Amino acid sequence: MSPPDSSGGAQDAAVPGFVSRDPATRESPLPAWLARIGPARVHALAAEYGTPFYLYDADAVNSRIAAVRSAVDGRVKVFYAVKANPNLALLRAVRGAVDGLDISSAGELEQALLAGFPASALSFAGPAKTDAELDMAIQKGVGCISAESTRELRSCIEIAKRRQLRANVGLRINPAFLNRAFGQKMGGKSIQFGIDEEHVDSAMEIVAANAGHIVFHGVHVYAGSQCFEADAVVESVKNTFRIVREMEQRTGAFCRSINLGGGFGVSHGEKDRELDLAALSGALLPVLREFRDGSRGEREIIFELGRFLTATAGAYITRVVSSKESRGTMFFMVDGGLNHQLGAAGTFGATLRANYPVRNLSRPDASKTLCSIAGPSCNPTDMLGINIELPRPEHGDLIAVLKSGSYGYTASPLMFLGRPTPAELVIHEGQVVLGRTPRGITDFN
Repeated sequence: MSPPDSSGGAQDAAVPGFVSRDPATRESPLPAWLARIGPARVHALAAEYGTPFYLYDADAVNSRIAAVRSAVDGRVKVFYAVKANPNLALLRAVRGAVDGLDISSAGELEQALLAGFPASALSFAGPAKTDAELDMAIQKGVGCISAESTRELRSCIEIAKRRQLRANVGLRINPAFLNRAFGQKMGGKSIQFGIDEEHVDSAMEIVAANAGHIVFHGVHVYAGSQCFEADAVVESVKNTFRIVREMEQRTGAFCRSINLGGGFGVSHGEKDRELDLAALSGALLPVLREFRDGSRGEREIIFELGRFLTATAGAYITRVVSSKESRGTMFFMVDGGLNHQLGAAGTFGATLRANYPVRNLSRPDASKTLCSIAGPSCNPTDMLGINIELPRPEHGDLIAVLKSGSYGYTASPLMFLGRPTPAELVIHEGQVVLGRTPRGITDFN
């Protein structure tokens, strides 16, 4: 899992590791999908399901998928990275919009199958796949297992032999090139992901020697996450194509599938900063055309995207339960916090903390006050907003933490505090469905 975007303004000296909102930035209105639902309906949902809860708009996610498809002119398949948000109702809602799913565990494999995806439409990545997970993937017929080490490659071969099956396998490659434009760099250095580029030929010798037990699909290269520069994404694509061409020339293999990874940037802060799809299209399409024209066969090219598709299509809704002033700072305490939304509390891998956008849904027209929004735990880092301007809340008001569609529920310590887990609600084709029911701590005993 990759950490939330941590871009922001100057560091606040009073709060170590905190990045305050740029004073020049104006609070953006509600996102279109949430404005369309309207605060009144959100209040009705809160009355029905209780607070806190997550609300995701699958229609907004599907629109985002369509925008990516348009940008790549249909020349690249779009896979959804389940780790960003594995909610079953959401997966079912996007099934008709994406070409497949990127999974990272046997649990995600089970969830994908339950959502109605065929195993052949799944790509399985992750640096610590167990033999049991590989066995399950091979038996189910997962479309491509990205072998991240020669150990995984040999395990696939042995399992396929034992099962008298052929495993669908590709090589995840750790490129030698370090693309510095990615916020979190996952290539060009020593890392647990993939086979180092300089060792690819020896891995391909294992592939060639075991053609009776594995079907070689191609390569998977993931340079990193949170890249906001179109030219840098294209540079990463070019580098992957170089790796493919050189490997094919040296080994005689053919990569029928090329997974380009993803890493399209989208901020979690107040500024709506994200990768410009129009700029990406203009720079990427000539590169894709040139590569396809020079290929000796048909290829499947894939972008796997998670956060970019779902982050802005979700909100975490919590309720004000208390307030106090402490030495000049006004605090409003809410009934949810880092136990449900760790990223918004700034402790999910961020180097510097940045506020997610926070809105008062109950009284948006109230006079604004400078305040901090605190969660319910006894941990001082349990803050959903620090020194933010917000229409002054009152007890019972609903507070929305926007851009909560990715790395929220399943990336948080849900058992911490023993409080119930939040409901997850999914909007699809205008209808709200319960995507995951709340559970109390004793339900996990």
